[in-house]
Amino acid sequence: MPRPDLTTHLAAVPLSITATAQRLGISPSTLRTWERRYGLGPQTREAGKRRRYGPEEIEVLENVLRLVRSGVSPADAAASVQEAHQVVSQVGEETSIDDLANDAQNGCYEDLRRKIDILISRDGLLRTWSDYIGPVMKKMRYPTEGNRPGVVPRTMLTQAVLSVVYEVAEQCEDRQRKEEKACPVLIVTDDARELHAHIVGVSLQWEGILTRIVPVIVPASDPSVHAADMVELVQRYCRTVGAHSVIVMGTLVADSEFISGLDEGDYNLVLVGRHRGVDAAPSATRVRSLPACVEEAIEIARNCSYDEKKENRPISGGEGAQLCATR
Repeated sequence: MPRPDLTTHLAAVPLSITATAQRLGISPSTLRTWERRYGLGPQTREAGKRRRYGPEEIEVLENVLRLVRSGVSPADAAASVQEAHQVVSQVGEETSIDDLANDAQNGCYEDLRRKIDILISRDGLLRTWSDYIGPVMKKMRYPTEGNRPGVVPRTMLTQAVLSVVYEVAEQCEDRQRKEEKACPVLIVTDDARELHAHIVGVSLQWEGILTRIVPVIVPASDPSVHAADMVELVQRYCRTVGAHSVIVMGTLVADSEFISGLDEGDYNLVLVGRHRGVDAAPSATRVRSLPACVEEAIEIARNCSYDEKKENRPISGGEGAQLCATR
């Protein structure tokens, strides 16, 4: 099922029947007919019985219209979408943090993935992360009775989330075409925050902003890796992607030499996390939450002064590949 908008920084504004019809590419009379025949109308009306369609109602109409244009009759399309919408609402309301934690701890991957899929379909990616995934990760950090051999709950949860997030990412291509003028974004992260990076990256791509993620081995885990090498690696990726905006996540934020080296370049830096050593990049933007990171990155990417249109070439390992965590 197509997901709603993945970001939470935009206020939901009800649309009139005329605005809704224009958005969908159909006539207002068709909307009135669908309301009369299939119950696809708005739940609330203003004084004078003026129709106002909310985000959820528009999402239902978009799904119905997609099926109709693929050859399904309006009656069957309406019945199918309404049934699916009820399932999403019901299962989503019944799902709790404890349910997700139990599925992960008991190795119930398919049940876990299904619930996450429904939550993201209902609430969007960032809200699902804030309300469910993040809290579940914390809950499983120190299991009361330990983990059973062969079951790694946090890894299972990560894989289930990535599986659903990948499907969302597959839907982003058309949105990227609409935002060709937005400056690409590069996300640099350590292993511990790689899932966070993918949540942010897909959220940005859903907004039409080309995003790439570079997982980097931090010096503490490999003494042969130096901050100057990491800076050179990031600069190389920025040139390849055409990115002038760099998001840094995890323990890398506390590496003053690395952050200072990036700050000397012509980049819009966004640092995510508990910012120790913040004096290393006085001009950088600092945020704590993923929604705040996404909001800031969208604003920077859409207003970036970088006007030269560059070819988005595929990223290859190159000379700096040895610094990237192997996947």
